[in-house]
Amino acid sequence: MKITSTLFMLAVVLLSPIALSGQKPASKDTHNKEIERRAGELHRKALVIDTHMDTLQRVLVRGVDLGQRSTDGQADLPRFKEGGVDAQFFALWPDPIYAPHHAARRTLQLIDAMYNVLGKYPDRVELARNAADVERLVALGKLAALMGIEGGHAIQNDLALLRMFHHLGVTYMTLTHANTNDWADSSTDTPRWGGLNDFGREVVREMNRIGMIVDVSHVSEETVKDVLEATTKPVIASHSSCLALSDHPRNLSDDALRAIARNGGVVGINFYSEFLDQTYHNLMKVMRKDVLSEINKPQQVTPEKLDELAARRLSLLGDPGIPHPPFERILDHIDHAVKVAGIDHVGIGSDLDVIPTPEGMKDVTDLPKITRGLLERGYKEEEIRKILGGNFLRVLKQVTGR
Repeated sequence: MKITSTLFMLAVVLLSPIALSGQKPASKDTHNKEIERRAGELHRKALVIDTHMDTLQRVLVRGVDLGQRSTDGQADLPRFKEGGVDAQFFALWPDPIYAPHHAARRTLQLIDAMYNVLGKYPDRVELARNAADVERLVALGKLAALMGIEGGHAIQNDLALLRMFHHLGVTYMTLTHANTNDWADSSTDTPRWGGLNDFGREVVREMNRIGMIVDVSHVSEETVKDVLEATTKPVIASHSSCLALSDHPRNLSDDALRAIARNGGVVGINFYSEFLDQTYHNLMKVMRKDVLSEINKPQQVTPEKLDELAARRLSLLGDPGIPHPPFERILDHIDHAVKVAGIDHVGIGSDLDVIPTPEGMKDVTDLPKITRGLLERGYKEEEIRKILGGNFLRVLKQVTGR
């Protein structure tokens, strides 16, 4: 019986397709090279859109020249090219210390910084206001630059300012930042309205009317619900991750993920280590001290003092020295969002530039690793194209009409 079994197994091996063809089984190295080849080709051909990056802070505060490769920060025009980024949303973040009277001024300063980059490198980057612009610029080999306001306090409770920001080329507005404002509750501040108040709903309706995308990153769960009741257009969460994987108030619950999907919207997964990894978040909570008290509640509110404090805050946003989580945490959050919201409602909103990121995601040049990681996890190429940018392009078309 033992001899018969041995002969049978020998026959199976000898008659296998590999044995009959005389080929050796593919080695692990060969498999890795094939995945690398497929990922590189797919990433180059796909439309890659990152829906949130804080690069303009470096331009305005530090005077960084984005046309030159730099060791400062996590992005510049050469590195966008190397990372295969086709369209980049540049955040206009008026630090909450500028509220309530100086936020519009700070936002205009950031817009001016964007226009200075555009004016200096017109052959490499151009402003995009809609999906048609993105497609045109990608065909020309230019980076499509889009702008998004991060924090509704920027409009200083004035719809005329909202309309003028849109006229200057702002494509989305994140309704709050870390601060609850006069019309919407933040996820990381004391709630005042139970979501949106009447003026907040008016803001959403006006954004729908003029073709500006409503962004629900940073807002409270109740604000998400109110936004989805008020809006007639798809919304985005430009740079958020999943609460089920890291219990940070900035992350989206599964209920919120499903609700955004029902709305037809898209969630851009954030790469910030504290939003991605529970252990990192726990260590940060222990480490965090009240060192920002003066910055959060400045005694002097002159424009010069506010600009000085904003520069200090930027210098404090770097790496705190805590061990970084593994790269796979980014893929885990993409996986979870796809499982809960569906493949048509997930994108990339890296939040890069001065944030601590997982190992292997040092800067924008590492974005192709996302494509490879998704291939290795069994995603189809068409599904990866949707995550890299196709899903957001759809929302951009639906909201702007072009």
